[in-house]
Amino acid sequence: DFSFDRVFAPSAGQEAIFQEVSEFVQSALDGYNVCLFSYGQTCSGKTHTMQGSGVGQMRGIIPRAIEQVGEYKNQLESEGWKYQMKVSFLEIYNESIVDIIFNASFDLLLREGNTNMNTST
Repeated sequence: DFSFDRVFAPSAGQEAIFQEVSEFVQSALDGYNVCLFSYGQTCSGKTHTMQGSGVGQMRGIIPRAIEQVGEYKNQLESEGWKYQMKVSFLEIYNESIVDIIFNASFDLLLREGNTNMNTST
């Protein structure tokens, strides 16, 4: 059996989807580690949802998240805060990791342990 927190209709726009996950961005800004995992068959729209296309309404989760982080950073800097951030956007496809920001690719080795899955690059 499978259960889902939310399923979006094919007609759902990028804004509606981002509104659903924007709390994850705020959690990251609050200091928590966050992972947004998009899974589905080939050509089902994962990359479009995450990256989007163009500007305006077609922006995906990643550019909207970067925008939200930038606005928060600017607000805190105006109050005298100094900020340093590190961000990773990775895609795992056919057992290879692709760094979406730097367009670099490397092989993924998976080793199954007794209690959890270990990854190394």
